[in-house]
Amino acid sequence: MLLDKLIKENKAIWDKYIHHEFVQKLQNGTLEKEVFLFYLKQDYIFLNHYAKCYALLALNANNAKEIQFAIKNQNYTLEGELELHRSILKLGVDVDSLSYKDESLTNIAYTRYLLSVGQSGDYLDMLCALSACAIGYAYIGETIYNDLDETALKNHPYREWVLTYSGKEFQDEIRSFKDFFNAYTNSVSEKKFKKLSEIFYTTVRLEVAFWQHSLEQKMQI
Repeated sequence: MLLDKLIKENKAIWDKYIHHEFVQKLQNGTLEKEVFLFYLKQDYIFLNHYAKCYALLALNANNAKEIQFAIKNQNYTLEGELELHRSILKLGVDVDSLSYKDESLTNIAYTRYLLSVGQSGDYLDMLCALSACAIGYAYIGETIYNDLDETALKNHPYREWVLTYSGKEFQDEIRSFKDFFNAYTNSVSEKKFKKLSEIFYTTVRLEVAFWQHSLEQKMQI
């Protein structure tokens, strides 16, 4: 399958992403609240751009099925993930007051790269660029949930985040994403796979940078 092949081709950077220190601290509940809030604020800004990427995906579509997939995922990003962030951020951040001045340079680098792929590439290029975030969070959410016992989950400081990304709704969305992406497997030439692998590597590398800059609460690069 195409996704499995991309992960295998980029295993070293993929492992850094899904096993990052930020993820480990999030799992065991030792992640400082101010670090989590910094991450959540940046991720809220990120998801607004991520939703725009699905609009670009729709623009690059070749048929109604591809348009429907893009719009469906854009709606889930806006109504699902963003609403989770909005509800948690009420604890310490007014999301309605966030502006371009609140966006970190790492966030700018990642989101503008995604948008550039949508503007210069085709539908599958954009789909590939969006995949690292989607499937990575599904894996991380499910892994954390499975590793926590009932008591640990009940008292976990980031319980809502864990339940969202391990929950049936999100997991079903990502399962659908994987199936949709993998349906292109047989149509990808060796040359096309090389391009997709470059895109995948870059987005996973940016995911690693996103964890790290959140850990350091770093607005600059």
